[in-house]
Amino acid sequence: MSTVAARYAAALRESGCTLEELRRTADYLTDLAPLREALCSPAVEAREKHAVLDRLPDFTEHDKLLHFYKLLAEKGRMELLPEIVDAYRRLELRANKEGLCTLRCARELDDEQLGELARLLCRRHGYQAMTMEIVIDPSVLGGFVAELDGVTYDKSVGGHLHALAQSLQKG
Repeated sequence: MSTVAARYAAALRESGCTLEELRRTADYLTDLAPLREALCSPAVEAREKHAVLDRLPDFTEHDKLLHFYKLLAEKGRMELLPEIVDAYRRLELRANKEGLCTLRCARELDDEQLGELARLLCRRHGYQAMTMEIVIDPSVLGGFVAELDGVTYDKSVGGHLHALAQSLQKG
């Protein structure tokens, strides 16, 4: 996540915008390919992007968000919108003392395994709860790779094989 996206997310949160409002309006802007392309294109002038945003029906009740989207368009940073939404979500989770862990594994873990891992990570990182985003990745081979707060826990077969290969190369 870029520092710029994190700063925009923090500013939006300070403005009183809710995650639900941000998600709904951001989805509207990013789901329609022609709209997204026009708002992200450097060939389209900022005033034209402002005019498009002013005509969108779902934005009349969200003055702060409309102003925010105009700012992104003006600065040529509209492509950061998905990253900004993700950064905002992470801020909300942290505020609720909840961690967000991306878990890559070769197959789905059962509820007991997930619960045990979540409890361990909560204790280690000081969270009260943990949201697990599971990504099925056959290259893991077995075990898992967990990423949380910039820390990677590699307990995968693939990771162990890589470490073994590294140590054999060093002799």
